[in-house]
Amino acid sequence: MTQKQQNTNWQSYLLLLLHCGLPSAFLMLTGCFDANGMIDARRKIAILARLEEVDLGKYRLTLSRPVQSDEMAEIRFHAFGQVANRDLDQITEALETYGPELRHRLLMAARQLTLEDLEDAQIDLLRTQITSVINETLPGEPLQSVGFYKFSYYNF
Repeated sequence: MTQKQQNTNWQSYLLLLLHCGLPSAFLMLTGCFDANGMIDARRKIAILARLEEVDLGKYRLTLSRPVQSDEMAEIRFHAFGQVANRDLDQITEALETYGPELRHRLLMAARQLTLEDLEDAQIDLLRTQITSVINETLPGEPLQSVGFYKFSYYNF
């Protein structure tokens, strides 16, 4: 066999190893994890991340009228907050503990609304104020979002 033929054979073996040997070695290494364990761990995370509703109470208040206007407004709402399932027990306990303080702070924040703020169909400013009041009061900022079971606005 000549030197040229030996080099060609060596190159053929090297190409065969690269095309067949390395991919099969990587395939054998990919089996080094517990697929069922990974699926179970992801399920637990998903269950804990599920949001639950927490009742934040019913409120009725009259907004003070601006000096330059004769209009007054009354709003009534029943609010709920969404918290992660893993935080549900902690939040329920904290709402009972801080209930009067939360109610007072929430009413004070809602009284700062203007008539124009209530004309927004989504009532975003009120939602934002409720979220910030509760997250400032409760440890860990648990409230994800705020919604309303019932909301009514009367302008008189």
